[in-house]
Amino acid sequence: MPTTQEIPPTSPIGRKTPRVDGPLKVTGTAQYTSDFHFPGMLYAVPVEATIANGKIQKLDTAAAEKMPGVRAIFHRENIGKIFRSVVGQGMEGICEERRPPFDDDVIRYYGQYVALAVADTFEMAKAAADAVRVTYTKDKPNVEHDLKADEDPDVIASTFGPQERLESQRGDADAAFASAPVKIDQTYVTPAETHNPIELQGTTAIWDGSMLTIYEESQGVFNLRSVLAQMFGLPKENVRVITKFVGSGFGSKLFPWTHCPLAVAAAKQLGKPVKLVLSRKMMFQSVGHRARTQQRVRLGATPDGKLVSLQHDYVYHRSMLDAHHEGCGEATAFHYSVPNLQVKFGRAKRNVGAAADMRGPGAVPGLFATESAMNELADQLKIDPVKLRTLNEPKIDEGLGIPFSSRHFLECLELGAKEFGWSKRNH
Repeated sequence: MPTTQEIPPTSPIGRKTPRVDGPLKVTGTAQYTSDFHFPGMLYAVPVEATIANGKIQKLDTAAAEKMPGVRAIFHRENIGKIFRSVVGQGMEGICEERRPPFDDDVIRYYGQYVALAVADTFEMAKAAADAVRVTYTKDKPNVEHDLKADEDPDVIASTFGPQERLESQRGDADAAFASAPVKIDQTYVTPAETHNPIELQGTTAIWDGSMLTIYEESQGVFNLRSVLAQMFGLPKENVRVITKFVGSGFGSKLFPWTHCPLAVAAAKQLGKPVKLVLSRKMMFQSVGHRARTQQRVRLGATPDGKLVSLQHDYVYHRSMLDAHHEGCGEATAFHYSVPNLQVKFGRAKRNVGAAADMRGPGAVPGLFATESAMNELADQLKIDPVKLRTLNEPKIDEGLGIPFSSRHFLECLELGAKEFGWSKRNH
């Protein structure tokens, strides 16, 4: 087993490291996206759908348009053209909700933007947004928690490109499970989780002729530039994205959301800077979440704890139009030594907003399921769960058939067990 290495004298690990941004943050002088103000700036507030499935029948903006300080109420008929972006080379052109805002009158999730109020102050814009009246044709939304996989092809299109639904396979997992002396067959569910970092998402958009500058709390400024260039038919060099600080994101600020092109479109039409900052409520609805997952894990083992079969079948929910992939099987193929393995997934459309990457995307809920199954197997075998994992430690990455570049799983288990007194626990 590898031993803990000495930390080189030049390494920052285990030593105090000055944070150059620390004084700015603790004194309140760091400028986040919503802190920027410009002469003549207007404020925008989206109008959200109050149903999760249906169609807009009528949008009444008359009263809102007459309110003090209101500059415009934008909607599908007057927002102007916002093009649909496509994935480019590398990490360019990526967004989780591909449909441009106001692209049609169909409502696919609660909180979907249906209009945008722009006014001289935030309070005026909020009052105008609240005054917009929307009439819908309502249909029953599909928000069923039990996830049954939709009929999908063997290879699906995901946010980042094609994805095979049969992610990994070796040996004959079904036959090995059927003949295994000891079996575990359990289903684990993880709920949808929202990122909701302390800093609200928002955009401030400024046009200077054909040059666009936006202030955004982006975790991926170059990708955001490429998406906006496509959406507004601009050369990439005409788009400037400024991110000074990010007040946490947990993955929700990796890719642009629909409020961003709305602010850009409004600023273009009105010829003034426009700031749009989401409310805390909106942060639960329209800027991504970790998808709900339902994962069946089947383990077959010998009486002494050696795995002979591992099957990981998982389903996750997705929005009606989008293709985020919650890769719960990311670590399954190489985590343990097992001669017979199969990992495959399905997807279930629901009337929810687009899902998105969240810290440890896919692997976190996936490992929750497989590790829970390992714990249940250890309990059934009356084997120490740490010992069970040690028995099944692989010598190579069996999913790819190549050596690990580095692997410290056993070291973590043994050091952790020692530090918090695992051997002295109550069995």
